[in-house]
Amino acid sequence: MPNKAGRIFGLLLLAAPGLALLPFAAAAETAESMTEAIGPWEIEAAYKGDTFDRCTISRKLDDDILATFMRTGEGLTLLLSSPNWKLERGKQYPVTMKLGAQSWDREVAAEESSVSMEVKDAKFERSLKAANALNVVAAGATIKVPLDSSTAALDRLDRCVEKNERAVQTNPFVVPARRP
Repeated sequence: MPNKAGRIFGLLLLAAPGLALLPFAAAAETAESMTEAIGPWEIEAAYKGDTFDRCTISRKLDDDILATFMRTGEGLTLLLSSPNWKLERGKQYPVTMKLGAQSWDREVAAEESSVSMEVKDAKFERSLKAANALNVVAAGATIKVPLDSSTAALDRLDRCVEKNERAVQTNPFVVPARRP
């Protein structure tokens, strides 16, 4: 009998390190599932360390362009990026934003391969949910951002920020679930 008990104990010692890693494997799976699809849009909640930073919805367009709407507690920002662009960092480029029959003249702030614009106009933001497409008319090209499923995606973006900002406020003793 002592041999059988010794073998069982030996097997337990061999299995213990693997069993100890199971919680980490489960946590890694959770961390990887921080994005969800809403039609053609991908929604993601982003953290800096344990602190909630922002939620984004993104979709790929033609010519390797990525259209992203980013929401923080401060507001909504539109970002357009492409690895093919060579922009002058810090420069402001004039554009016309067209949503259906409505248009807004704006300037977008440039980085090396992206531009961004804060969306401060409530009418513009509401129109994003109603229009079929956003056309960003720049000096050299028009970038068409299809807005199919944008109502659901933008509503979900708002809920993502509300949920993730509130998570820390309601229970500061646990790490919030990092889900969009």
